Amino acid sequence: MEYPDEVDDLVQLRLDQFVGQSQDMFTRVSDDLRSEIDFIRFVLAGRIGPEADEEVDRCRISLNAQQGVAPLPPRPETTITRDIDSVIGVSRSLPYTTALSVWPVPPFKETLTRDNHLKSHAYDAEGAEIQVPMHKIPNVPLGKVEQRHVVRIFFPRLYTAASEDPSWVGLSQEDLALIYDLCLRPMMIRYLPETRDRWPTSYNVALSHARTSTGSLAFNTVDVAWRVLEQLEIPLLTKLGEVKDEFKDAYYVHELRGKKNAAMHDGEDAAARRTAVDEVFEHVDGRHLDPRQWHVDVALTIGLPGHVVTWRDTTAVPFDQVQYSYCSREQWKMHFGRFFPATAEDAAQAAERQNFKKCTYLNRYIALAQQTESKCLPRIRRALEKEFNTLAWVPCTQSDRMWVTKPMPGRVWKTLPAGKRGGPAIVMNPQLQQKLVTLRVFPHPDGSNDEAGSEEDD
Repeated sequence: MEYPDEVDDLVQLRLDQFVGQSQDMFTRVSDDLRSEIDFIRFVLAGRIGPEADEEVDRCRISLNAQQGVAPLPPRPETTITRDIDSVIGVSRSLPYTTALSVWPVPPFKETLTRDNHLKSHAYDAEGAEIQVPMHKIPNVPLGKVEQRHVVRIFFPRLYTAASEDPSWVGLSQEDLALIYDLCLRPMMIRYLPETRDRWPTSYNVALSHARTSTGSLAFNTVDVAWRVLEQLEIPLLTKLGEVKDEFKDAYYVHELRGKKNAAMHDGEDAAARRTAVDEVFEHVDGRHLDPRQWHVDVALTIGLPGHVVTWRDTTAVPFDQVQYSYCSREQWKMHFGRFFPATAEDAAQAAERQNFKKCTYLNRYIALAQQTESKCLPRIRRALEKEFNTLAWVPCTQSDRMWVTKPMPGRVWKTLPAGKRGGPAIVMNPQLQQKLVTLRVFPHPDGSNDEAGSEEDD
């Protein structure tokens, strides 16, 4: 069996271990051809076998330069600056001090469909107001400001239909035609009659005009001056509610973006913070805005003079010694079911079987399951599973216990440090198959940063 399908045991070596073993093998190379081949296969191919010409190797080597390396201490010349990536705001006005470029045919790619980690109000099937993720509320792009900022109209009363079909966040062509033919075009002609020739007689005609000779769409815009925005902002929303009941209570959502690196400032300086916000709100009249409806996305930028800062991506586990294995998606789901049983009865039985009967989280889950209606518990478990799937690893559960420390049998199990059997058995999230697993370095009382049970004994 050849690479990449080979199943040889994987052994991780630190850089110093790899160099030390290479030097030891090199000293044995003189006139011994077999030692020379072993050295070459070890250094260049990462293979170790009892005989150089054997078809099956004993193991293959993975060089882990991060293993055993203590985190770098903070350097005094490190700088941390703040930057405003974007701003999201909700209002029933168009508070701009410059023109809004309105799309007769909205570009579908500007519809908000990706999670921006914010919630806004919508209505459930009974008509009660609820808070839901903003990207799940049906919306349509209205226009842009200064080629950067995007204004969308959100329709909270369409949320019920969208929640049944998540792909329905973008409005249908029938609804888009309704908005253009009966709302947008009449409003623009009423408040901006000199642009009548820029607004085709119907949405279908506008869509036809937007189509190029190659079949793609060119989304043209019509500029609407800020003084006209003040006149039509409320009438447009009102007209939408008159045309269709599901369009009632619509509101504007503003995304001020494209300011990265243009609003960098010192987070400790109040004046600099104010200047950065003013820079982002350069074309927004904030006198009548509700600050509670506006959210600023602030990023931190770490710099070091003369260096390029990059993030080290690793999966460091908090043990001195560990056994780990990558599980399948089905096995990962099985472990979730053991941590969070599907029924209150199963949870109570699990508590009796676990070897840590005083596990706080499990006792709380059992209490929650016993107090919750059976039809509501699956909804709670779905929310828990969503968070569970963000974990890098969990203990390898068995039917009667939550933690296992005995040596695990089978070739799927790897050990750190290499060759040391035993230690906590954990399973890695299947989504992290390509991540490098390392041991986290702990400071020791003597001041050293070498982890206990290092790989020096291999």
